[in-house]
Amino acid sequence: MSAMKSTFLFFLLLTLGSVLFLSSCNQFNKQSNKTDVRNSISDDTIKHMANNPTGTDLHEKLMNSFSDDWMERESDPNLYPNFYGGSFIDNSGIFVIAVTGDRNRYKEELIARLGTNNFKVETVQYSYKQMMQVMDKIDAFLVDATIPESHPVVTHFAGAYPDVMVNRVKVNLTVVSKEITDAFKKDISDSPIIVFEQGEIPELF
Repeated sequence: MSAMKSTFLFFLLLTLGSVLFLSSCNQFNKQSNKTDVRNSISDDTIKHMANNPTGTDLHEKLMNSFSDDWMERESDPNLYPNFYGGSFIDNSGIFVIAVTGDRNRYKEELIARLGTNNFKVETVQYSYKQMMQVMDKIDAFLVDATIPESHPVVTHFAGAYPDVMVNRVKVNLTVVSKEITDAFKKDISDSPIIVFEQGEIPELF
């Protein structure tokens, strides 16, 4: 292991140790204050919170409706129904679910899954399953030991992720050129879901 990697691991362990220590020190205070905080919330407020779940609550409930083990399977395309196009919280704090196909039909199904209609539904072209299938192809390429390090995509690849707000898989390249994007389309995927953007390789630390 190189000296740089050893130093990085040392500081990582030191940081994690500090976080755990501080968390332990604060745990007693959190537990001591728990009853006081709960007693300070009125019954009306508790009822309002139950009837108006946050976007985060709705996202978790939606994912649980797909599968109980969704946290372990988030990158599995088969976790997601064919109609599901992803979800996000918009600038107004409203939970938005994207669907492919008939928005009204799927809204009824989503209300049944979530137990509320306190969300919006938008229609998109591609499903989240399709986006994750593209991500699988990218991952398979990157771990393929037979691909030379000099391959244009390997040399310039800076990351990829499904962007549910634009309903596309964004592929970041340090240089966006026809040579590199053509190599990507030829050796990985030429799906119309993909959009290429200029980006930098993330720093490890």
